[in-house]
Amino acid sequence: MAHEEIVDRYSRFARTAMTGRPGHDPASADDASFEEGCFGAAGYDDTAALPDGALRASLGCGNPVAVADLHEGDVVLDLGSGGGIDVLLSARRVGPTGKVYGLDASPDMLSLARDNAAQAGVTNTEFLHGTIEHVPLPGRTVDVVISNCVINLSDDKAGTLAEAFRVLRPGGRFGVSDVVTDDSVPDQDLRRRTETRIGCTAGSLTVGEYRTLLLDAGFTGITITPTADHGDGVHSAIVKAVKPSVAPGFEIRPMRAEDADQVLSVYQLGLDTGHASFETTAPSWETFSSARLGNLRYVVADTRTDQVVAWVAASRVSARPVYAGVVEHSIYVHPGYGSRGLGRALLDAFVAASEDAGIWTIQSGVFPENTASLALHRAAGFRVLGTRERVGRHHGVWRDVLMIERRSPAV
Repeated sequence: MAHEEIVDRYSRFARTAMTGRPGHDPASADDASFEEGCFGAAGYDDTAALPDGALRASLGCGNPVAVADLHEGDVVLDLGSGGGIDVLLSARRVGPTGKVYGLDASPDMLSLARDNAAQAGVTNTEFLHGTIEHVPLPGRTVDVVISNCVINLSDDKAGTLAEAFRVLRPGGRFGVSDVVTDDSVPDQDLRRRTETRIGCTAGSLTVGEYRTLLLDAGFTGITITPTADHGDGVHSAIVKAVKPSVAPGFEIRPMRAEDADQVLSVYQLGLDTGHASFETTAPSWETFSSARLGNLRYVVADTRTDQVVAWVAASRVSARPVYAGVVEHSIYVHPGYGSRGLGRALLDAFVAASEDAGIWTIQSGVFPENTASLALHRAAGFRVLGTRERVGRHHGVWRDVLMIERRSPAV
């Protein structure tokens, strides 16, 4: 279903709700299955004092507010806010010092939501017209992103998740209700019929696809928990993740091709210390990139200038399937940005992302003289396995290497 058709469909729901009738699509589910599946207001247990219009226009597949871990003073963004039920519930949680943005592409839904907010006497909300693929907010604006059965409607789910990551502040939380599919569903026709029946018109992501897109966007700490079974491998689910934390004024995000010159510059500065690697000259970007995995590569960027001041990346140790969960990593921090905790934050984010990706062992080699790197890795749960003596020459001098490793307790 095209974007315009989806907007028209939900605008009709809004107009229906304004007449005093329930706003859900009778073609998607009958009243009994709508409530049994925890769709709409049936998914909530805290709707007291909410306007009837917000309840009638509720079309979600769960209650993201119940699991979003909202705090007093938080700034929240609801993607696809509809009649405003999650915005109003969030506004209660964050209190007068917080704020909740509701974003919707339907002018009729926005009009209904604004009326519902006025009826509820809620003043710490703002409703924005726009799409979830192009959020009309600056980067690092909100503390929490929520959504209720809307991301599955997008035909650019990767772009939507990237936008959620962009608008979140470091340490921000992502907590949504959505429709997901089992990774292995033998009958795709049955799956599509079930998705259509429950209103998932653009097709849902599998659990594995959702996890991969969240990782690609930069999220870590990913959990996907089914909450209702709609049959044929299709589920409602709670999807949670976080944007990595880091010191104020910086952001941890996925490495981009346009970061090439800055990444290699930081690499060279590290090599110039004489204690980072046997290499003495940073390679070309093509050589650097081809030797490393396409994912599990991140940078720390200065948010004022977008200057890359640290990076981490992983390489596969072997093509053999038995080593699929074993990687070797490198981490470099600009010498001018030490003592700010950037290396530790970056390494913690990398470890979390590697576990989300199913990596069970991270290994590397460190010169014994690189005491700062050894301390950093020990603090992040790495252990020294032993010493490879006189393993290679560096500037004409034979040098030892300490082999370090982190075994995941979770994977």
